[in-house]
Amino acid sequence: MEGTKMPQLQRLSLKAQVYEIIRQKILQQEYALGEKINIDTVADELKISNSPIREALMMLSQDGLIEMIPNNGARVISFSEEGFHEIASSLYVVLYGAYDLCVRQGTIEQVAQEMEHYLALQQKYYDEGNVPETVKYALQFDKCIVTGTKNSYLISMYEHIEDIFYLMALHNNQRGEDDRHNNFKEHKMILKSIQEHDAAALHKWLGIHYDKHL
Repeated sequence: MEGTKMPQLQRLSLKAQVYEIIRQKILQQEYALGEKINIDTVADELKISNSPIREALMMLSQDGLIEMIPNNGARVISFSEEGFHEIASSLYVVLYGAYDLCVRQGTIEQVAQEMEHYLALQQKYYDEGNVPETVKYALQFDKCIVTGTKNSYLISMYEHIEDIFYLMALHNNQRGEDDRHNNFKEHKMILKSIQEHDAAALHKWLGIHYDKHL
């Protein structure tokens, strides 16, 4: 008996390609926070119709990277003081809870090793003055605690809003050398607390690290 033929894989849809192009422009700050995205301009640049661009913008809106403006297109998200602090506070809650789960599941030693690896990469790019790469590995450092839980639902939820975390961290690290230095110092103390199994110290340093404001 012949097996069922596998369907042919389809090329990436046009809207998915547009989605990724605009997403990368946002993450690379070619579109600044709060900047309006002109659909006609994008259509002209990509030599396509407006429809896949609108569809891509709706997808980006669902990701939280842009805001749809009724009768006026779309713009990249911007952070209010309250919103910025709420995101930072949410990260604190997620990471401290994830740490507790890692301890109970016996994965915390592996998590600490992975965090040490990403902290070294963070330091490398911090020393080179490469802010985007510093932020990239700083977020990987944090994410180790989440992935260490082996909880697919928690990991998926975290990854769904990971781009927003990146923009927030990038904004914070671009404010000046003092902020970058403090972020790196706090990461070192977070790792030290985990390596020493000091939950009280971790609570303290996560609280300091995520007590962020615009």
